[in-house]
Amino acid sequence: MLALLVALCLTLGTWAILRGGFAVAGGRGLKIIGFDTNAVGLGVLAIIVAIYYYGWQYGLALVLSVVIHEYGHVAAYRVCGHDDARFRLIPIMGGVAISNRVPADQQSAFFIALMGPAICLAPMALCYALSDLLYSTWYPAAEFLGILGLILGFFNFFNLLPFWPLDGGRIVQILAQTFLPGTTRQVSIAMVVIGAALAFLTHSYIILFFILISWGGLMQSEKVLEIQRPMSRRRALLALAAYALTAGAFYMGGAQVLGGLL
Repeated sequence: MLALLVALCLTLGTWAILRGGFAVAGGRGLKIIGFDTNAVGLGVLAIIVAIYYYGWQYGLALVLSVVIHEYGHVAAYRVCGHDDARFRLIPIMGGVAISNRVPADQQSAFFIALMGPAICLAPMALCYALSDLLYSTWYPAAEFLGILGLILGFFNFFNLLPFWPLDGGRIVQILAQTFLPGTTRQVSIAMVVIGAALAFLTHSYIILFFILISWGGLMQSEKVLEIQRPMSRRRALLALAAYALTAGAFYMGGAQVLGGLL
């Protein structure tokens, strides 16, 4: 019961932080901005591919994790005044959140990058708490909730790893710009090199492919950082603590999958 109480508190906290990006008066939250048949087709294909490769439980859990994650980015964008923000599912790659303009300052950019994973903390905690409560009375539901909690933990911990183009790589870029000005290019290259080395060591050539195709975006991101208003060191310290705590929570949530990979 304590776990459920903690999960409900996390849910209320998430709502408070992102309330401007959810469905509220004015219709900003779940508003559909245009109907893109290509995007819908890609979304359906992404769901089919996930279920085909991972089975219906893990496949559906992965799709739900991606949807919640990307909506976290969208809600954060809208909190920062980007009413045009939207996302789409992409087969194999997962998903992408989109806005027609870049955040005006590095603090907003950090918030948008972190809230994709962070919005999943409450659902992960709720899944584990409800799975325990339902285990003896409704096992199929408890089993799926446990799987969903596990995938939410693993997927978002992976996204917070400090490698480009993951959210963690974007966060590290912003923090490097604040704490080590003038070293952003070196930090960016180091993230690519370390990420590529890990891809080779783990034979994850799909990850290597993503790293290579995102090289242009990495160079562009450095130019964006230069025109954004900088974040103060005090706020950057708070941002670093939030990043570390969020990554740590997801590590614990996805430990079972992570243990099998390490």
